[in-house]
Amino acid sequence: MRCKVCRIDKLSHEFPADTISQKCNHVSNFCLRCLIKKIDVQQSNQKCPECDATLTRQEVKDLYLAWEKSPFRVVIENVLELKLKNENNLNSNAKGDFYVILLNGTKLNFKLENIKTVEALKEAIKQQTNIENGKQKLIHKGVELEIFSNTTRIKKQLSEYSIVDGSHIQLMVLLYSISKELSINALTFDLYWGFPPNRGDFLDGTCLLFAGKHHYRTFDYRLNHFSEIPDMSHSGDIIDKVNRRGHHSITANLATIPRIVTKLYFVLSAYRSPNIGCFTSPSFKLFDPSYPDTQLCSYTIQSASTSKAVIMCVIEKSDEGNWNIFEIGKLCDGNVLDYTPILNTISELDVIF
Repeated sequence: MRCKVCRIDKLSHEFPADTISQKCNHVSNFCLRCLIKKIDVQQSNQKCPECDATLTRQEVKDLYLAWEKSPFRVVIENVLELKLKNENNLNSNAKGDFYVILLNGTKLNFKLENIKTVEALKEAIKQQTNIENGKQKLIHKGVELEIFSNTTRIKKQLSEYSIVDGSHIQLMVLLYSISKELSINALTFDLYWGFPPNRGDFLDGTCLLFAGKHHYRTFDYRLNHFSEIPDMSHSGDIIDKVNRRGHHSITANLATIPRIVTKLYFVLSAYRSPNIGCFTSPSFKLFDPSYPDTQLCSYTIQSASTSKAVIMCVIEKSDEGNWNIFEIGKLCDGNVLDYTPILNTISELDVIF
């Protein structure tokens, strides 16, 4: 019989001997081990995880007692403990350098002999970059590194992800997660800049919309009206000639963007000037219009002073329908007159996302 949770074929005595509760009208498809994980003996009003029938305190105690007395419980825990010891023995002999790469190209160096677990790696990254563990998304060969196993609380070893001498791990920095519960529908990208010393010029903000890996639409000061995206707006360039300042903003309503759109890349680029560093005091904010004082992206424009353009961040839709904002900070060529270099750089990043 296969457990509905862990998807492992098990013997009948590894499942509850009877229905979980007298109120249940079904045989449990959860093995005892997975069932115990779902039920907290310390809490009242516990429910059957399959039919929501309320369990009595005695029924909860009986389940825990059945688990405690089960002969296979000791075998399972001994096997897991032996597996962990063997992995630790193998890992203790691993030596060499491996690398963590940020999307902006920054490369961090670590040694296998010093770091064995995913948790330890995240802590080491935090010490070097001040990026909180919960903001780190680590990818190796297309697989996200998890701190714990899906079925146990045993810490995952780097060796379980085939990380060896010379391995490269991609680090994506999660700046903000917009869940359905937060009810944030719109985001505004607000950009200010000062004219270069000897002439007026424009620092352009662009939103590039993607459907998966396919470039779907370009939204900038020229291309700002699409029938299928009615709730996306561009202010146009607002110029203050007296104070030699420029400003524009892009607002996107995430709730009404076509379902096919999965990513929004926000890009800054210099129009006539050779690089972004020619502009005085450039600044930007990415925020929910309902909370304009809360900055959702922490990138510093001055970091891109030597480049023609910078891909600042991406807003990516998850499989669950949430929108996640990841910092990028990737420098590149290109501007509103020719997006080709920018699109080529995004295609390289799409290998990661």
